[in-house]
Amino acid sequence: MTSDPSAGPRAAPHRRRTLLLDRSFQLRYSLLLATLGAAAVTLFGALAYQVHASAMAATVGGAAGEVSTGGQTLLWLTVVGALGTAVVLGLFGLLLTHRVAGPVHVMGLYMAALAAGRYPRLRPLRKRDELRSFFERFREAVDRIRAREADEARALGHVLGALAPIAVSPEAREALATLESLHARKRQAAEGAGDVAFTPGS
Repeated sequence: MTSDPSAGPRAAPHRRRTLLLDRSFQLRYSLLLATLGAAAVTLFGALAYQVHASAMAATVGGAAGEVSTGGQTLLWLTVVGALGTAVVLGLFGLLLTHRVAGPVHVMGLYMAALAAGRYPRLRPLRKRDELRSFFERFREAVDRIRAREADEARALGHVLGALAPIAVSPEAREALATLESLHARKRQAAEGAGDVAFTPGS
């Protein structure tokens, strides 16, 4: 008897981490950091080259070949240092802006769910994410809106209970059906039947 390979335990799906959540924002500030770093190293290298050339020219025994070789080495080190600094600061900028873009991206998804009449389950931000105080205020606002929906659902329930026995005309029944539909929607939203969950800063 052959065993079915699909019956065995399946590996948990690997969730890929998206580093660029807001491409324009993250790339703009990462390139700014890289450019500033490269410019600073280039300026330092140019000043060092001038000092080196002046010192070698003032040396009586300094040979022209030695001056040229030392200057070229210093220029190459400056170029390599500028490129290395640009790469390091660019990657650092991506990481730093990700800690801002991640919470903003997820809160945008939360607001889209709220606009659709659903209440998302607000999960806490990652340990190193920024905008924590803003996220907490956002969480409090969502909780208050949800509590208001629950209060309105209870009030509508009392109104429906009082109107149901006396609504005998077709118009009254139609209005009662509209109120019942509104009550069901508010109660469903308040009880969280339409919750949507997102992973912060994914």
